[in-house]
Amino acid sequence: MTVYVICQEGKYHLSIPQRSVEREVTFCVWGVISPLLSNLYLTEVDRMLERVKTVTRSGQYTYVEYVRFADDLVILVDVQPRQGGLLAVVTKKLREELALLRVEVNEEKSRIVDLAKGESFGFLGFAFRRVRSKRGTWWPLRTPLLTKRTALLRKLKEVFRHSQSQPIHRVIEQINPMLRGWVQYFAVGHASRCFSYVRNWVEQKVRRHLMRARNRPGLGWKRWSRRWLYETLGLYGDYRIRYRRALATALPTR
Repeated sequence: MTVYVICQEGKYHLSIPQRSVEREVTFCVWGVISPLLSNLYLTEVDRMLERVKTVTRSGQYTYVEYVRFADDLVILVDVQPRQGGLLAVVTKKLREELALLRVEVNEEKSRIVDLAKGESFGFLGFAFRRVRSKRGTWWPLRTPLLTKRTALLRKLKEVFRHSQSQPIHRVIEQINPMLRGWVQYFAVGHASRCFSYVRNWVEQKVRRHLMRARNRPGLGWKRWSRRWLYETLGLYGDYRIRYRRALATALPTR
C-alpha cells in the first residue's frame, strides 16, 4: 500500500509493504497533518531513546528522559560525574538514528544547555529552567517565552490601532478570543507574573481607547474602575493559573 498526503507544495510518501516501512519526506511544512506525519516518521527515534532509558535506568531512577511533539524534541540527561560520558553517548546515538532516517538537525535551533548553571531552554512556547524551592529542593520553572508574549501584544496592538474609530465593545469582541486562547494555553506552570503584565497592558489600552473617544488625555483611572471594565464591558479577565499536581519528583541536587 502506498499513501500520498499532499501538504502545500510537497508530499509525504509512505510505502508500507507488509511489516516493513519505507519512508521518504520531500516537503511538508506548516501543513495541518504535519505533526501526525512527524510522529509516524520519527517513531524509530522514540524507540531508540526508550532503549537508552532502559539500559541506563538504576532502580526507580532514570538518567535519561525525553519528550517529543512532532519534530520538536527535548532530551534530559543526568550529567553528574558518576554518569561518565552519558551525554556524549546519547548525542551520538541520536544523530546516528536521524541520519538513518535522512533527517537533518537544525543546528541553529538545537543546543545543549546546563540547567545547573542557570541556563534555560524553550519548548512549545514555554521557557524551562530549574529553581530552588523554599525547602531547598530543585524544581522546574515553566514560564511563557518572552517572544510569545511579545507576539501576542503585537497582534493586540494592531487591533487597537485599526479600531480607533470603533466603539469599545467591537474592540473587545476582537481581542477577547485572542486573549482567551493565549491565556488558556499558558495557564499552567508559573505564568502569573506574565499574565499580570498582559492584563495591565490590555487594561491601559482599553482605557486609552475610551479616553481618546472623548478627546480627553489620561487613562481615566478615577472615571472607570477595574471591576467596571470586566463586568460592564465584558473584557476577558480569567487569568487564573490551572495548577496541576506534579507527576515527577524534584530534580536531583548537585
